[in-house]
Amino acid sequence: MDIDAFFQGLDARYASGDRQQIAEYLLHSLSRAEAENDDNAAVTILNEMMGFYRKISDHVSSVQAGDRAIAILRACGYEHTVPFGTTLLNAATAHRAAGNTIRALEFFTGALGTLRHHLPEDDHRLAGVYNNVSSIYEELGNYDDAIENLELALDILEKQSGMPLDTATVMTNLAHVLLKVDRQDEAVAILEKAMAVFQNTHTESTGPQYAAALAGMAEAYYRVGRLQDAVRAYESALTHLKAAVGENADYAFTLRNLAVVYETLGASEKANELMNRAHQLLDALGMDTNPESIRRPEEPPVQ
Repeated sequence: MDIDAFFQGLDARYASGDRQQIAEYLLHSLSRAEAENDDNAAVTILNEMMGFYRKISDHVSSVQAGDRAIAILRACGYEHTVPFGTTLLNAATAHRAAGNTIRALEFFTGALGTLRHHLPEDDHRLAGVYNNVSSIYEELGNYDDAIENLELALDILEKQSGMPLDTATVMTNLAHVLLKVDRQDEAVAILEKAMAVFQNTHTESTGPQYAAALAGMAEAYYRVGRLQDAVRAYESALTHLKAAVGENADYAFTLRNLAVVYETLGASEKANELMNRAHQLLDALGMDTNPESIRRPEEPPVQ
């Protein structure tokens, strides 16, 4: 199977913005790769499917694609290779988005062990693993380890050339954890650096990362009492999320965060309107509508 032709076709479907076309193309391409017994192509396509389904909040399909890719690689004897480590990383991200925290940590740890064995210590792919391992520690409330892994990732990325967006994404994640340990001044300073990078390099394809940075900045503003600035940042994050991935789960969570800011401002009617919209979206996606489960948009893994 011509994998370059596959990616050209996939890019064209993404450009159309039609999710149904993208899904059908991925499934058709996978069937073709399997019919041709092209395991390498099948694994590549399954990795793309993991990312696509995750972005549209179809977490069952995303996790299933990861399981299939891992099974193929194991059957081929590729367990101790870079492609296996990369697939573990993507599968871990799928599990994390699905709420399978312990399973995600297991895959992240496996990816880190595999990639450390094969890659130089300053390889940018390791930064992606550290970035994602930190997200699990953060979710588990182990903020010191989360910060340590993000600093390891940032140390690698700042030595690279031509990777400003990845660097800005990790800065955003680090700032978010710093906010959780009440290091607001450091968080705001880092976010300002990240925002400058995104504003200078922003394109349609960077929408989710840019939205995450905007949401992080909004939370920082909220924590330091700059509520109108928080509103503007959250509203901008929603605009970029909708353009990039549609009204998915991250969009709904961001609506809820914005509702909290409006409630703090005393605009209860607006807050209730936003919260109701968020709950309608989450209900449609079959997800938890517990008001306590408020979080920022998730950041794609650094590749």
